[in-house]
Amino acid sequence: MAYVVGLNSGSSLDSVDAVLLDMEMDPEGLPRLNRVVSYQEFPWPEGVHEQVLRAINLEMGIDEFCRLNFVVGATFARYVKTLLGDSNVKPSEVTVIGVDGQTIYQEPPESEKWRGDEWADPLSALLDKRLGATLQIGEGAVIAALTGIRTVTHFRPADMALGGTGAPIEQFLDYVHYRHQAPLVTLNIGGIANIHAIHPDREKTMAFDTGPGNILMDRLAQEYFGVPYDRDGAIARSGRVRSDVLDVLLDHPFLKRKPPRSAWREDFSEAYLREMLSRFDSVSKEDMMATFAEFTVRAILLALEQVPFLGEVRYLVGNGGGVLNAYLRERLESLLPSSITFTLSDTFGIPAKANEAAKFGTLGYAHVMGVPGNIPHASGAKALAILGKDHHPPLIQE
Repeated sequence: MAYVVGLNSGSSLDSVDAVLLDMEMDPEGLPRLNRVVSYQEFPWPEGVHEQVLRAINLEMGIDEFCRLNFVVGATFARYVKTLLGDSNVKPSEVTVIGVDGQTIYQEPPESEKWRGDEWADPLSALLDKRLGATLQIGEGAVIAALTGIRTVTHFRPADMALGGTGAPIEQFLDYVHYRHQAPLVTLNIGGIANIHAIHPDREKTMAFDTGPGNILMDRLAQEYFGVPYDRDGAIARSGRVRSDVLDVLLDHPFLKRKPPRSAWREDFSEAYLREMLSRFDSVSKEDMMATFAEFTVRAILLALEQVPFLGEVRYLVGNGGGVLNAYLRERLESLLPSSITFTLSDTFGIPAKANEAAKFGTLGYAHVMGVPGNIPHASGAKALAILGKDHHPPLIQE
């Protein structure tokens, strides 16, 4: 067995999640997650959250941004040490830390504009955005130095360098963990929601963002109700879905993109929220919350319709903080095809809120074992790749 640490901070910026995993290689040469040993959620340190948000909003100079990269790395290292201390595990017992870093900016490839010459002239394809780009912070060298543990970071760029979307990136964990129960679909609801259609044939596996997860609901909750999020969907439950607003939301350009597709905060930005609130200024904020929740659910259902083998699927397996929103789950379950049962990933051994961190731990373990961590059919990449950037701890440790 091998101890593996996974870390995650997603687009919602609600916490840094840390997980300790027990892993090994299975007879097929793929990582196997034996069990989740422990899981913790940590708050961003005072002031750091604000700086990360400023960086995401492109409100930070390069000098501050440079230092923030190291600050976030030190933050991740602090939480790894806390997790291990609370779990009575020594750093020397840990094989690897897998952490993508905090995504600051992402531009998915504009594959609908591909002309067929992207690899003959990749520089031009990058300049005109036909090929995508991504940027994460959380310096891996800092994490390795402060924890004394080999650290693998930045998993998305290798997939995107091959024309892939780089996001979502959960499909590798889901394929290795669920392939013997497949076909099934997993659903992650974070700031952005995404599905992963897992098939025993890896070449049929799909993964793509469905649209907004919690992002619009969270912003509305924070700005108009003074709470971090709509706990259990209580605010949404007090309102009613406005069909006139929902029709406009469902006309969002993102939903017209074909899979594989990747969303980012800018697709459902603060400006987009303001536009909708201004356009429907006579609608109560409770009704807007209920309608945003319905938007998330309907976008998920539209995405499921794009899975070719949906008729074979018996389980929709949910994870991420959004699946714990009782109102959201009720709406989703009421509209799912009767042949599909919704269940949480806890049923299959991964606590729903630990899943995002577990995927990066799994990708880190795959890296050190020399196993490709992308699925080209799911991301649109032209080849397999070993994902991540490797950072070794000091040779002599105090």
